[in-house]
Amino acid sequence: MASPQAKRPPPPPTHVLETALQVRDVAASTKFYKETLGVEPSLDTPRMSVFPLGQTTLLLFQLGGTASDSILPDNRGVIPGHGPSEDILTLLQPEKTTTGQQPNTTDTNPDTDTHSHLKQHFCLAVPSVEDVHAWEAWFADCGSGVRVTATVDWPKGGRSVYFADLDGNVGEIGSRGIWDHY
Repeated sequence: MASPQAKRPPPPPTHVLETALQVRDVAASTKFYKETLGVEPSLDTPRMSVFPLGQTTLLLFQLGGTASDSILPDNRGVIPGHGPSEDILTLLQPEKTTTGQQPNTTDTNPDTDTHSHLKQHFCLAVPSVEDVHAWEAWFADCGSGVRVTATVDWPKGGRSVYFADLDGNVGEIGSRGIWDHY
């Protein structure tokens, strides 16, 4: 019998493959990310959109649409239900629980928007500080209503620009020099 010290975990993961955001309106959010980031989804359904970004994937899930297990065809397995619990959904979708309508998701200003938000955070990588500056200019000039919420110059020389999406999620575009490994 092998000693406990001889056991080792498998090789470590190399990167995050998927980042998932729960959104109130998949179609509106898909349009926002297409226009804001200039990327096309590889899958676009009423339940979800999938945006390939280099070696990673940005997933947009309909809020509450992933709570149940998804049984895959041909006996390939089951994707376990995930996302906010019912009590959290009630906070995030108060209008839906009383009127059956999706809430208006066009106001991304936390000073005037009265909806609850998950404010999930994600960071998209770009190689250089100049690239971050280009994204800042794009957000200011693109006319898509992207609201820059902050910029940060990091001690290691990196830079980030933060923005709000339609659901109040906190997006970040960051350059090398933010972390020791990037």
